[in-house]
Amino acid sequence: MESCENFSKVRLGNNVGRLMENMENPEDTVFARLLRELQVYQLETEVQNRELQEARIELEESRTRYTELYDFAPHAYITFDLHGSIRELNRVAARFLAQDRSSLLGASFVDFLARRERSNFLSYIRACIAGNEKTNAEFDIELPNGKAIMLRAANVAPQILSGSIAACRIAFIDVTEQRIAELKLRLSAKIMESTQEGIILTDAQRHIVAANPVFLKTSGYDSDEIIGFTPSLFKSGLHDENFYREMDESFLVHDGWEGKIWNRRKNGEVYQEWLNIRVIRKSDGEVDCYLGLFSDISNLEEMKKKLKELAYYDELTGLANRSLLYDRLQHALAQSRRCGTGMAVLFMDLDHFKEVNDSHGHEAGDRVIKEAADRLTYCLREGDTLSRLGGDEFVAILQNIENKDIPACIADRMVKVLQKPFLVGDDELHVTTSVGISVFPGDGDEVTVLLKNADAAMYRAKGLGRSNYQFHDSTPR
Repeated sequence: MESCENFSKVRLGNNVGRLMENMENPEDTVFARLLRELQVYQLETEVQNRELQEARIELEESRTRYTELYDFAPHAYITFDLHGSIRELNRVAARFLAQDRSSLLGASFVDFLARRERSNFLSYIRACIAGNEKTNAEFDIELPNGKAIMLRAANVAPQILSGSIAACRIAFIDVTEQRIAELKLRLSAKIMESTQEGIILTDAQRHIVAANPVFLKTSGYDSDEIIGFTPSLFKSGLHDENFYREMDESFLVHDGWEGKIWNRRKNGEVYQEWLNIRVIRKSDGEVDCYLGLFSDISNLEEMKKKLKELAYYDELTGLANRSLLYDRLQHALAQSRRCGTGMAVLFMDLDHFKEVNDSHGHEAGDRVIKEAADRLTYCLREGDTLSRLGGDEFVAILQNIENKDIPACIADRMVKVLQKPFLVGDDELHVTTSVGISVFPGDGDEVTVLLKNADAAMYRAKGLGRSNYQFHDSTPR
C-alpha cells in the first residue's frame, strides 16, 4: 500500500516537472501557458488533498486507539470541572459508580460522596486544577444501591477547556477490598492479642508463623524461639504415632481436629490442653494455613472439684449444704429400709445467735458459726453426717441406731458442748443450741416428713427454755 502511494507521488511529481518545462517554451501562446499552469495547480492540489486525507486517516486511527485505551483502561478516569461535575468518564468509572455513562455526564460527583468527604473533595479538585495538589487522596463513595466503596485518586492531569485550564482528569483505583483486607488483618491481630485462648498459626508446611501472648505464656517460649519451627517442638512423648496419624486423617476428611492433647512446656513440664485445629484452604482447595486454638485444662480436675464443693458444700463451714443433705438423707433412708436398721435426724438451731450478729456484727457471727460447726462435728460418730441447712440451723443424720439412746446421747453432748462460751477477740459470747430428734421408722418414712418432725421437736425444745433436746414422739424432757 505504501509503495503504491509513493509511486503515485513520484508520477505526479514527474508530470508537474514536464508541465513546468513546457511552460518555459517561448513558442507557446499565452493561453497554452495558462492552461499548463492550471494543470500544475490541479496536480499540486491533488497531492495536498491526498496528503490531508492520509493525515486525517492517521488522526482517526490515533483517536480510535486513544479512545479504546481510555475506555478499556484498567483504572477509572473521570474529568471534573471546578464544581466537581463530571465532564467525561470511561467505562470503568461508570462501572464503579454503578450507572450508565450517559446518565453520569454532567452529574455532580459530590452526590456520590459520604457527607463528611464533600468539602474535602471540592477543595482537592480546585487544588488539582490549579496544579497545587501533589499527594494522593482517598474518598468514601456511597452508591445509590446502598453499597459503599473507597476510591483512591492515583493520578491527576489538568485539562484545557476553551483554551484555558478549567478541569482536571483523575485516575481512580478501587481500594475497597484492600481496605477490608487491612481491616481484617488488624481485627485478627486484635483478636489474637485479646483472646483468652492460646493461638498459633502455621503455613501449609506446618511451620509456625505467629503465636499470641496467651500461647507464649502457657508454653513458656518467646516468639523468636518457635517461629519457623513445627508444633512437634511441644510434643510430650505421651502420644504414639497412631494418635498423630488419626489427627492427619481428620485434617483430610473434616478440615480440622479437636480433642485433648498432652504437650510440654519449655521448662519440661507436661500439661494437658484442649486443642482445636482448623485447616484454612485457598479458593482452589489447596491448604493455605493451619489455625490452632489451645486451652490449658491441666487444672480442669481441680476446677471440677472446686465447682463440686461450691455446689454441695457450705462455703463458710465446709459442711454439706442443703442440696447434699437431701441427697444423703435419701441414701441413708434407702439403706435403712434395705437393711432394716434405724436412723435418726437431729435438727439444731443456735439460741441467742441473732443477738451476736446485732451486737458484734456479722464477722463475729461467722466465727461463732464456724466454731459451732466444729464442736457439733466433734460430737458425732464416724459415718454420721452433719450439714448446715442455712443461717444458724444444722442437721445431723445418724445411721445404724438400735434405739433412742444413741441419738439422745449425741444430742445431750451437743447441748453441753455449746454451753461453753465462744471467744471472739476480747469478747466472750454465749450461744446454746436446741435440738429436735425424729427417728425412722416411727416418726416417718420419707425425708421431708423426718425433717419436718425433727424441726417441730426442735421448736418444742426452744419452747421449753432452750439448750435442751426433744424427741418428736416423746413427752418433754
